[in-house]
Amino acid sequence: MMRRTFYLLVCAGLAVFPATVRAAGKIGPDDAWTLPEAAWTDCLKGHADATGCLGALMRQGGASAGAMEINTRLDGEGYMAAFRETGRVDVAGMVFPLRANSNEVAYLVNGEPELVSSEIDEDALKLADNPQYAALAKAHPDVMFWPVGDGPRAVEALDGGGQGFVFSYALLNGCHACEVLGHAVVSLDFGPDGSYRGPRLAAVEPAP
Repeated sequence: MMRRTFYLLVCAGLAVFPATVRAAGKIGPDDAWTLPEAAWTDCLKGHADATGCLGALMRQGGASAGAMEINTRLDGEGYMAAFRETGRVDVAGMVFPLRANSNEVAYLVNGEPELVSSEIDEDALKLADNPQYAALAKAHPDVMFWPVGDGPRAVEALDGGGQGFVFSYALLNGCHACEVLGHAVVSLDFGPDGSYRGPRLAAVEPAP
């Protein structure tokens, strides 16, 4: 579903397009864009190489210079559909319409670096050191970590003035469409200056 992240941002209490003024050089609500689905379908039908369709439609559809810049920084494959100001670092919903899975991904923006994807590598979490995960893996040897998180379901104030963006990552029984065995709750942490400190495993929650 191409609107998954959009709904997650709303359901998590992160309203879309607040009435804020975009500071110079910062990503803001004016950089969001909406894909015209009928034109997108027509473009895909008419072009063997669909990679050029998104940029062309954005230019034709009056996308802002900021929106085009984001598209370029996403290698021409995505665009920002939703934005929420949350402090020093903000949340953006990026859409990648040509992906087979996980078309929508939350990004943390306006920090350092300016774009941080919520897609993460499980190796950074040292899951095997967590007792709850070790027990889950013992019972289900094919358990796999899905790298695209749901959320953020919370934005927490960290000691010293930083921000922690809390996501939930599914632990699956061997494949993308398989049983959900539980979730890894992970905070993507930023310092008070907006510098990204990396992912932090907060908990492993087995499925009820």
